[in-house]
Parts: sequence; C-alpha cells; structure tokens
Amino acid sequence: MSDKSIETDALSADFTHEGGCLCNAVRYRVRGSALCALVCHCRFCQRMTGSTSYANAVFPIDAVELSGKFNIYAHTSETSAKAVYLHSCPTCATTVALKFERWPQYLALSRGTFDDPNWVAIDAHIWTQSAQAGVVLPASTDCYRHARTKLDGSPQAAEQFAVPVAVRRDA
Repeated sequence: MSDKSIETDALSADFTHEGGCLCNAVRYRVRGSALCALVCHCRFCQRMTGSTSYANAVFPIDAVELSGKFNIYAHTSETSAKAVYLHSCPTCATTVALKFERWPQYLALSRGTFDDPNWVAIDAHIWTQSAQAGVVLPASTDCYRHARTKLDGSPQAAEQFAVPVAVRRDA
C-alpha cells in the first residue's frame, strides 16, 4: 500500500463517496478510489463486529473528511504490537473507521457504512486461517492465511480457489 502512484491517482480522481453511522451523527466523505478493499477474518475483527469478519476500504488519510464526534478506542494488535484505533459513533456505537499506528498515512472505512457500500469491490480476504466454520471464501479472489504483508513489509503469498470454498473446523 505504499505505491506513490496509487496514492496520487486516488487523490486526483474527481468523484466522491459518502457514508456514516447508523444514526447519522458521524459522517464522512472520501475523494477518489479505494487503495484496496479487504475482508478480514482475524479474531479481533470478529470480536469488533460481533460477526464472522470485517469489510473495509482503505484510503490515503488525506482523501477522507470526517465530521461529527467519534469515540476512539485503542487496541493493541497481537501480531504487530501496534495500536489499532477504532473510530465509532458515541450515540449508536457503529464502528465507522480504523486507523493504524503501523500505517498512519491510511484510514480504513467500514464498507457497510458507505451510503452505497457496493461501489467498492472486495480485492482480498485476509486472516483466513481464523475464518469461522461455514464462511465461504470466494473463487478467483486473493485469500491470505495471514495479513497481505509480513511485519517487515514483504508480501505474503496469496491463494485463489477455482470454486468457492467453505471453511471447515474439525473438532
């Protein structure tokens, strides 16, 4: 996610998308395309959402305008030992965004909070090693057992499936 040409292209795009929390007390506007859109299956994201995963779209922080008052909760990542900051609405508790100490130049917006969440397509699934039983990983999509990059920044290998694959957890 550090390619300068990608960042420049995203900022120069002349379209915007908006979103916000369930009660609309907090809102945001983004300029340009997402750098990537991920579905994360890590245990942190499962607990944060109370569901199987967390879908987000990542933008350069300068491409995002936030409005309203946010509660910010700092969670220490078990993998990197760096903080992940959850930005949520103090009224309805919707998690609207994540900011990362490890990547301070980016902001991940919760995909479901966009006014039109379908405008950004999912690029990859991450942390599939901890995906819950019954989750279906899509065909022809990059799936990473862990994060897309190692702690040193080098890329991880992705796997793609020819057909959708249901996660199994044998007891």
